[in-house]
Amino acid sequence: MTTISSGASDASATAKRNALSSSTVFESYRRFHDNKPYTTQALQSLLVGLVGDSLSQLLLTPDEEYSPLRTFKVMVTGSVLSLPTFAWVKFMAKNINHSNMIISVALKVVANQLCFAPFFLSSFLTTGFLAQGIFDPNEIINRLKQRVPIAWMNGCMFWPNIVILNFTLVPPHFRGLVNSAASVVWQAYLSWLTFSSKNSVQVAIDKEVAIEHKVGNAVAETLHLDQATAAARSASRR
Repeated sequence: MTTISSGASDASATAKRNALSSSTVFESYRRFHDNKPYTTQALQSLLVGLVGDSLSQLLLTPDEEYSPLRTFKVMVTGSVLSLPTFAWVKFMAKNINHSNMIISVALKVVANQLCFAPFFLSSFLTTGFLAQGIFDPNEIINRLKQRVPIAWMNGCMFWPNIVILNFTLVPPHFRGLVNSAASVVWQAYLSWLTFSSKNSVQVAIDKEVAIEHKVGNAVAETLHLDQATAAARSASRR
């Protein structure tokens, strides 16, 4: 009994130490963020760019040789764009609100996708094109026309979930951290979209559009079937 009691006591003490250590780390982060919020965002984004582009190269383009220079370019771009991103999140928290929390979050989701997402996508992709040595304005515009719409549509399926999470469950000083964690996945996707060849991107876009058309047709057929069923029921009642 003494041995069991001693083991349970040690486990409890270890759990308390781990909880205290975790609490200390988060508290230190909160203090640093409160004192230097933009510096915190820039440093976080460097890490996001490092992990995101590394995953993009290793998982999405495994046949190509890993390029540290490309990762560095993505890190710098993401770090710079993290500043207006953080400012936008603060702006939404302060200015886009409603007495009803559900409506308030919905307004933030819509504003984020309609107002900020096009700016961020265009800025990120344009910077990436310039980093590749593409300086012809017409070429940049053509690439943006090809890639921004599909990235925006995918963002509409990804980012609203993060916005809802941030503004319902996450304290203000941790929103940037949650945003950065989600950005790892998004950065991997954008890195691939920015640095892949036009042909490979077009093939992927064509596949996504085909899937969307199939989903749309399936929904339309379901609605048509429901309407036909309702009409048949109405006719039988007569």
